[in-house]
Amino acid sequence: MGEWEIQFELLPRHPLAPSLPLVYSLRVRLLAVDFGEKRIGLATSDATGVIVTGRRTLSRGRDLRGIEEIARFCKEEEIEAIVIGIPRSPEGVESPLAIRIRSFARKLARQTGLQIQEHEETLTSWEAQHEMPFLTKEEVDRSAAAILLSDYLAHVSGRPS
Repeated sequence: MGEWEIQFELLPRHPLAPSLPLVYSLRVRLLAVDFGEKRIGLATSDATGVIVTGRRTLSRGRDLRGIEEIARFCKEEEIEAIVIGIPRSPEGVESPLAIRIRSFARKLARQTGLQIQEHEETLTSWEAQHEMPFLTKEEVDRSAAAILLSDYLAHVSGRPS
């Protein structure tokens, strides 16, 4: 089972019911946040963790405004957990922006009450731009968030990315 699955057990109540509990797994909808210098890209997964869609791009200004917009989006979309990208160089060294991203993530967690998981996101914007060179900057940011979320879901499920 993936990291974000929730299990509910229904214990037998009838004497003829099976002796082992029935287990149902419900996956949760995730939001990926690609935090950049000028914009924040958002992408979501469906509850199965199979379909990932780039959703919105926010202009980055004051943290409070961005956090409020993301919190509202999470409520509207019934998001249950957030994945935020931490950029690294190809050599594995964290970007100087990582400190800023973690600060934003802590504020976002306080505002939304949702768990936030960090995931390495080296070159997601570059990948989005080179896979689809006709995209606008805003579309690149949404696509980078979708790439981040797809990679995260592959990582936690053990699928190749």
